Amino acid sequence: MRQKVSKIIIGGSIESMIYAWRTQTKILVKEKEYVFRFDEKFPSTGFPDFNCENGKHLSANLIFALSFTGLMPYSGNIESIRETDGILKVITKGNKKIEIEFEELIRFDSIGESYMVYDFFNTRSMTPTELSQLVDTESNFVSQLNLYKSPRVDDGKTKDIVVSSRMTHKDLLSPDYGQGIALIKVQRMIKSAGIKGTFAWERKGKRYYKKPKLEFYKRITSRIVNPAILFSEVYNMKQEEGAEWKMLETLRKKAET
Repeated sequence: MRQKVSKIIIGGSIESMIYAWRTQTKILVKEKEYVFRFDEKFPSTGFPDFNCENGKHLSANLIFALSFTGLMPYSGNIESIRETDGILKVITKGNKKIEIEFEELIRFDSIGESYMVYDFFNTRSMTPTELSQLVDTESNFVSQLNLYKSPRVDDGKTKDIVVSSRMTHKDLLSPDYGQGIALIKVQRMIKSAGIKGTFAWERKGKRYYKKPKLEFYKRITSRIVNPAILFSEVYNMKQEEGAEWKMLETLRKKAET
């Protein structure tokens, strides 16, 4: 099966998907970049025009919008993409073969050599805190710690922890940068920030607290992707009001009435 388009994007970053939606251009996504909701490139004010509060939700909404309107064909189902003489040869995971003839091809992302690594920890016996972020500007390992409302406990107070590190491939293979060492650094950081465990005892008017208990939950490793256009720039691009955009706007307005 062969298709013909004037312009098509190959990408996977959230920036490439925003560009596809802003310009109403088809995009092929073989592998989506992991989106970290606490990434500093995302504004704290959220994304009102996409009806979401953080980057994670923005990514999900973009994937829905692009897939629903046909701008992201074969979403999540592409095994390989190969270019030959102005034709993209796409093979899906179901071994379906598609040829796309194009006039302009935009390779939006370049893949870096380093990785972003996210270690998630569940907390136990930790006193409530208003702190939401701690940073270490002197190290790439556990350089940012974020505390967020725990999805495990519906009390509005319990917070779990995720830490961010930038690593090389060699670092990933080294036990010096494993989850256990990350846990030790996290414990030091929260202690320095004055975060305590539950109350233990009181002696001579002084109160003593236990150490917070942390349990490793999971590690996510993602190759760093360098998009052609920075997030702030692509997000603020003018929205092209093409047929796909109008279709989704019509459905949205109907849902609101």
